[in-house]
Amino acid sequence: MLDNLKKHYKDAMTLTYEATNLDYEWFRTELGQTFGILKASISEKERELLISLFQLITPTFEDSYTNVERKWFDYLFLQTSHPSPLSSDQSTIRFYYFFLKQSIDDKQNFEEAVHGIINSNLVIWLSLSHGIIIDESPSNTFEIDSLKDLTDTLTTDLYVEPYLYIGQLQKNDDDLKDKFTLEHTCFQTLHQYAHQEKALTFYEAFPLLIFVSPASIQKGILSNHLVEAINDKETLHTIEAFLQSNLNASSTAKRLFIHRNSLQYRLEKLLEKTGLDIRNFSNAVFLFLAIILMQHK
Repeated sequence: MLDNLKKHYKDAMTLTYEATNLDYEWFRTELGQTFGILKASISEKERELLISLFQLITPTFEDSYTNVERKWFDYLFLQTSHPSPLSSDQSTIRFYYFFLKQSIDDKQNFEEAVHGIINSNLVIWLSLSHGIIIDESPSNTFEIDSLKDLTDTLTTDLYVEPYLYIGQLQKNDDDLKDKFTLEHTCFQTLHQYAHQEKALTFYEAFPLLIFVSPASIQKGILSNHLVEAINDKETLHTIEAFLQSNLNASSTAKRLFIHRNSLQYRLEKLLEKTGLDIRNFSNAVFLFLAIILMQHK
C-alpha cells in the first residue's frame, strides 16, 4: 500500500515523521507505519479517502508539555538552535522510543507504567500513538526482559499494543541532537518492517537495519561513547581479540598475553563507557559490524 502511495505522491510523501512540520498531513497504518503527505498535494476527496484507510495523526504536544518537556522538544525537534536541557555535569543519556498500534486515551497510566520500569518521568508525546522517553541518568545496561514485561503490562492493563525500542548510551556533547535524530529515524524505519519483537535494543536492531535501510547506516549513527572506544587502540585490540577468540575469555587473555583478570577489567571498562557487554552475543555482533562501519565508511 505505502509503495503505491509513494509512486503516486513521489517526493510529496515522506516516511520520516516530524511532529512540528505542519506542511504535511500525517497518517499511521494498522501496523504502526507512519507517513506524511504534503497538504498541498492532497485534494479534499483524497484526504477523506486516506482518513478512511489510515489513522490520522493529530499532534498533542502543543498545550500538554511541562516546562522541562517543552525544553527537550524544542532542543530535539526545532530547526532553530536551542541549548540542551541536560546539565553539563551529566555525561550520558539514553532515549527510548515507543509506537502504539492504536491511539491511547489514558496517557497518565501509560506514563506511570513506564516510570515503574524505566525510572523516568520524561515522556515526550509526538502523537497519541508515538513518542520518546528520556532517561537523563541511565544505567550502563538495561534488561530487555524488563521492557518486555512493560509491553505485557500495557497490553493487559491499558489495552494498547506497544512496540518499545532502547537507544544507545549517548554522550552529552554537541553532537547529541544529531545523534538523536539519526537514531530516531532509524527506529522509525525499522518499525515499518519489524513487528515480531515488541521490545528491541538498538544493538539487536542494527543487523536488521542493514538489510531494510542500508542508506541509514552511516558512521554518524554510532554513539560518540562507542566511537571513542573504537578509536582507542587498546580497546579496539581487545575487542578484535575477543571476537577472534569466539567470545572465549581464556583464549582472549592468552591471545593478548594478559591475565584473565586484566581482560575482565578491560571488558568492564568497555561496558561502563559504552553500555555494551561484548560477552553478550547480540552486543558482540553489533561491535563487529560497528568496527567495519568505522573502518570502511
